[in-house]
Amino acid sequence: MNSVVDEDLPNLEIGDRPLVVVDVDEVVLQFLNPFKAFLKANGHELVLETFSLNGNVTCLATGEKIPDSDVGAFLAAFYDAQEEWQEPFETARETLDGLTEIADVLLLTAMPPRHRDARRRLLARFDLRFPLIASEEPKGEVLSALCRKDPPLLIFVDDMLYNCRSVADCLPEALTINLLINDDYRAIAPKTEAPSVVATGWDHADRLIRRHIAENG
Repeated sequence: MNSVVDEDLPNLEIGDRPLVVVDVDEVVLQFLNPFKAFLKANGHELVLETFSLNGNVTCLATGEKIPDSDVGAFLAAFYDAQEEWQEPFETARETLDGLTEIADVLLLTAMPPRHRDARRRLLARFDLRFPLIASEEPKGEVLSALCRKDPPLLIFVDDMLYNCRSVADCLPEALTINLLINDDYRAIAPKTEAPSVVATGWDHADRLIRRHIAENG
């Protein structure tokens, strides 16, 4: 890894238990609907015609699509204000808490580390007190660095298929779960391809994780 890395990464210790690594936005915390509301409050609208934020944000005053750089600025502003907008999916905490009986849980969020402390406060408010890494590096590289010695049984959960592919390429023994909770979001998402498997909600992901640990742990 050669750019922005979470400063806590070298200090994390990985044990022998199965490790469930979970993305945060649109997996643990709702992202899509809060970001839409944030944009609307700032005179813009997100309508997902493609599976991307870029190219899908419109200025309500002009009716024009805004450039990618402006979308990035709105996303940074949203993360600055995330504590005012985001909440967990209904069963995320209960599911992750239950999984701690058989595995360790680590949150891996794709955002600049400068937003990490705000994210930690937000998660703690909802009793999501799991270790957290914030990094802009490819997730497969982050986990390879973390699990370079005696990697445990690894399960990775993310809404972005390219993150699942990154982990599968770097750690082919891992189970990668493409979790797509929002029905509209899932309808336009890239089709989940092997070796990753799709989950349509936290109850579904929980079954996949528990079965994998029972069969391989």
